[in-house]
Amino acid sequence: MSDSQAAKKLEEFERLFEDYCRPVSRYFARRGCSKEECQDLTQDTFMGVYKGMESYRSESSIETWLFVIAANIWRNWLRSQGAKKRDAAEVPLDSQSSSAPQGILGVLAAQDEGALQGLLSSERYRLLRRELEKFPPRMRFCFLLRFYQGLKYREIAIIMGVSVETVKSQLFQARGRLRESLGEHFGEP
Repeated sequence: MSDSQAAKKLEEFERLFEDYCRPVSRYFARRGCSKEECQDLTQDTFMGVYKGMESYRSESSIETWLFVIAANIWRNWLRSQGAKKRDAAEVPLDSQSSSAPQGILGVLAAQDEGALQGLLSSERYRLLRRELEKFPPRMRFCFLLRFYQGLKYREIAIIMGVSVETVKSQLFQARGRLRESLGEHFGEP
Protein backbone atom coordinates (compact mmCIF):
# COMPACT_ATOMS: atom_id res chain seq x y z
CA MET A 1 0.00 0.00 0.00
CA SER A 2 1.43 3.36 -1.01
CA ASP A 3 1.74 6.29 1.39
CA SER A 4 -1.14 8.12 -0.29
CA GLN A 5 -3.37 5.03 -0.05
CA ALA A 6 -2.45 4.58 3.61
CA ALA A 7 -3.18 8.25 4.31
CA LYS A 8 -6.53 8.00 2.54
CA LYS A 9 -7.42 4.83 4.50
CA LEU A 10 -6.50 6.55 7.78
CA GLU A 11 -8.54 9.63 6.88
CA GLU A 12 -11.59 7.50 6.00
CA PHE A 13 -11.17 5.52 9.22
CA GLU A 14 -10.99 8.71 11.30
CA ARG A 15 -14.19 9.96 9.66
CA LEU A 16 -15.96 6.67 10.41
CA PHE A 17 -14.73 6.72 13.98
CA GLU A 18 -15.92 10.30 14.46
CA ASP A 19 -19.35 9.57 12.96
CA TYR A 20 -20.02 6.18 14.56
CA CYS A 21 -18.09 5.93 17.82
CA ARG A 22 -21.00 7.13 19.98
CA PRO A 23 -23.70 5.11 18.17
CA VAL A 24 -21.58 1.94 18.45
CA SER A 25 -20.92 2.58 22.13
CA ARG A 26 -24.67 3.12 22.72
CA TYR A 27 -25.33 -0.10 20.82
CA PHE A 28 -23.34 -1.99 23.46
CA ALA A 29 -24.73 0.06 26.36
CA ARG A 30 -28.31 -0.81 25.35
CA ARG A 31 -27.31 -4.45 25.66
CA GLY A 32 -26.44 -4.01 29.32
CA CYS A 33 -22.68 -3.58 29.04
CA SER A 34 -20.84 -1.47 31.61
CA LYS A 35 -19.09 1.72 30.55
CA GLU A 36 -15.72 -0.05 30.48
CA GLU A 37 -17.14 -2.97 28.49
CA CYS A 38 -18.70 -0.53 26.02
CA GLN A 39 -15.33 1.15 25.53
CA ASP A 40 -13.57 -2.19 25.03
CA LEU A 41 -16.21 -3.52 22.62
CA THR A 42 -16.28 -0.25 20.68
CA GLN A 43 -12.51 -0.37 20.37
CA ASP A 44 -12.70 -3.98 19.17
CA THR A 45 -15.36 -2.99 16.63
CA PHE A 46 -13.25 -0.22 15.17
CA MET A 47 -10.20 -2.49 15.06
CA GLY A 48 -12.34 -4.82 12.94
CA VAL A 49 -13.48 -1.90 10.79
CA TYR A 50 -9.92 -0.77 10.20
CA LYS A 51 -8.73 -4.27 9.33
CA GLY A 52 -11.67 -4.84 7.00
CA MET A 53 -11.77 -1.54 5.17
CA GLU A 54 -10.17 -2.98 2.03
CA SER A 55 -12.70 -5.80 1.92
CA TYR A 56 -15.77 -3.53 2.28
CA ARG A 57 -18.05 -3.88 -0.72
CA SER A 58 -20.67 -1.21 -1.24
CA GLU A 59 -23.48 -3.78 -1.50
CA SER A 60 -24.82 -2.44 1.80
CA SER A 61 -24.44 0.91 3.49
CA ILE A 62 -21.28 1.59 5.46
CA GLU A 63 -23.45 1.89 8.57
CA THR A 64 -24.94 -1.57 8.07
CA TRP A 65 -21.49 -3.04 7.49
CA LEU A 66 -20.13 -1.34 10.60
CA PHE A 67 -23.01 -2.58 12.78
CA VAL A 68 -22.65 -6.11 11.43
CA ILE A 69 -19.09 -5.97 12.74
CA ALA A 70 -20.36 -4.60 16.07
CA ALA A 71 -23.00 -7.36 16.25
CA ASN A 72 -20.34 -10.01 15.64
CA ILE A 73 -18.11 -8.49 18.33
CA TRP A 74 -21.06 -8.47 20.74
CA ARG A 75 -21.99 -12.06 19.90
CA ASN A 76 -18.41 -13.20 20.54
CA TRP A 77 -18.37 -11.24 23.80
CA LEU A 78 -21.62 -12.91 24.90
CA ARG A 79 -20.08 -16.31 24.22
CA SER A 80 -17.03 -15.42 26.28
CA GLN A 81 -19.27 -14.21 29.12
CA GLY A 82 -21.13 -17.52 29.06
CA ALA A 83 -17.83 -19.37 29.32
CA LYS A 84 -16.75 -17.17 32.24
CA LYS A 85 -20.06 -17.83 33.97
CA ARG A 86 -19.56 -21.57 33.75
CA ASP A 87 -16.12 -21.22 35.32
CA ALA A 88 -17.20 -18.78 38.05
CA ALA A 89 -17.21 -19.59 41.74
CA GLU A 90 -20.45 -19.49 43.71
CA VAL A 91 -21.17 -16.28 45.59
CA PRO A 92 -23.45 -16.05 48.65
CA LEU A 93 -26.73 -14.23 48.04
CA ASP A 94 -26.10 -11.60 50.69
CA SER A 95 -23.03 -10.31 48.82
CA GLN A 96 -24.85 -9.78 45.52
CA SER A 97 -26.15 -6.43 44.45
CA SER A 98 -29.87 -6.20 43.82
CA SER A 99 -29.32 -3.96 40.83
CA ALA A 100 -29.69 -5.49 37.39
CA PRO A 101 -28.55 -4.18 34.01
CA GLN A 102 -31.06 -2.08 32.09
CA GLY A 103 -32.71 -3.57 29.07
CA ILE A 104 -35.05 -6.26 27.86
CA LEU A 105 -38.82 -5.63 27.74
CA GLY A 106 -38.80 -2.90 30.38
CA VAL A 107 -38.45 -5.52 33.10
CA LEU A 108 -35.32 -3.96 34.41
CA ALA A 109 -36.57 -0.48 35.26
CA ALA A 110 -36.15 -0.73 39.03
CA GLN A 111 -34.39 2.57 39.58
CA ASP A 112 -36.09 4.20 42.59
CA GLU A 113 -38.75 1.62 43.34
CA GLY A 114 -37.54 0.51 46.75
CA ALA A 115 -35.72 -2.61 47.87
CA LEU A 116 -38.58 -5.08 47.37
CA GLN A 117 -39.40 -3.87 43.87
CA GLY A 118 -35.71 -3.88 42.99
CA LEU A 119 -35.40 -7.45 44.21
CA LEU A 120 -38.45 -8.50 42.19
CA SER A 121 -37.06 -6.85 39.06
CA SER A 122 -33.71 -8.52 39.64
CA GLU A 123 -35.44 -11.90 39.97
CA ARG A 124 -37.45 -11.28 36.80
CA TYR A 125 -34.28 -10.35 34.96
CA ARG A 126 -32.60 -13.55 36.17
CA LEU A 127 -35.59 -15.65 35.04
CA LEU A 128 -35.66 -13.94 31.66
CA ARG A 129 -31.91 -14.43 31.11
CA ARG A 130 -32.22 -18.10 32.11
CA GLU A 131 -35.03 -18.64 29.59
CA LEU A 132 -33.14 -16.79 26.85
CA GLU A 133 -30.15 -19.08 27.38
CA LYS A 134 -32.40 -22.02 26.45
CA PHE A 135 -33.23 -20.47 23.06
CA PRO A 136 -31.39 -21.64 19.95
CA PRO A 137 -28.58 -19.14 19.21
CA ARG A 138 -30.25 -17.61 16.15
CA MET A 139 -33.56 -17.08 17.97
CA ARG A 140 -31.82 -15.57 21.02
CA PHE A 141 -29.77 -13.20 18.87
CA CYS A 142 -32.83 -12.16 16.88
CA PHE A 143 -34.80 -11.55 20.09
CA LEU A 144 -32.01 -9.51 21.68
CA LEU A 145 -31.58 -7.37 18.57
CA ARG A 146 -35.29 -6.60 18.56
CA PHE A 147 -36.00 -6.03 22.24
CA TYR A 148 -32.62 -5.04 23.59
CA GLN A 149 -31.52 -2.90 20.66
CA GLY A 150 -34.92 -1.95 19.28
CA LEU A 151 -33.96 -2.72 15.69
CA LYS A 152 -36.54 -3.09 12.95
CA TYR A 153 -37.19 -6.45 11.31
CA ARG A 154 -35.39 -5.40 8.14
CA GLU A 155 -32.31 -4.25 10.07
CA ILE A 156 -32.21 -7.52 11.99
CA ALA A 157 -32.53 -9.46 8.73
CA ILE A 158 -29.53 -7.60 7.27
CA ILE A 159 -27.37 -8.11 10.36
CA MET A 160 -28.23 -11.80 10.61
CA GLY A 161 -28.15 -12.45 6.86
CA VAL A 162 -31.67 -13.93 6.79
CA SER A 163 -35.04 -12.92 5.32
CA VAL A 164 -37.49 -10.61 7.08
CA GLU A 165 -39.92 -13.56 7.24
CA THR A 166 -37.33 -15.60 9.14
CA VAL A 167 -36.91 -12.74 11.61
CA LYS A 168 -40.68 -12.54 12.12
CA SER A 169 -40.90 -16.28 12.61
CA GLN A 170 -38.04 -16.34 15.12
CA LEU A 171 -39.57 -13.48 17.12
CA PHE A 172 -43.04 -15.06 17.08
CA GLN A 173 -41.61 -18.33 18.41
CA ALA A 174 -39.52 -16.52 21.02
CA ARG A 175 -42.51 -14.56 22.32
CA GLY A 176 -44.57 -17.75 22.49
CA ARG A 177 -41.87 -19.55 24.47
CA LEU A 178 -41.50 -16.65 26.89
CA ARG A 179 -45.25 -16.27 27.32
CA GLU A 180 -45.55 -19.99 28.03
CA SER A 181 -42.64 -20.23 30.45
CA LEU A 182 -42.67 -16.80 32.14
CA GLY A 183 -46.18 -15.42 31.68
CA GLU A 184 -47.06 -15.80 35.36
CA HIS A 185 -43.98 -13.80 36.39
CA PHE A 186 -44.70 -10.91 34.03
CA GLY A 187 -48.43 -10.52 34.57
CA GLU A 188 -49.56 -12.44 31.50
CA PRO A 189 -51.96 -15.40 31.63
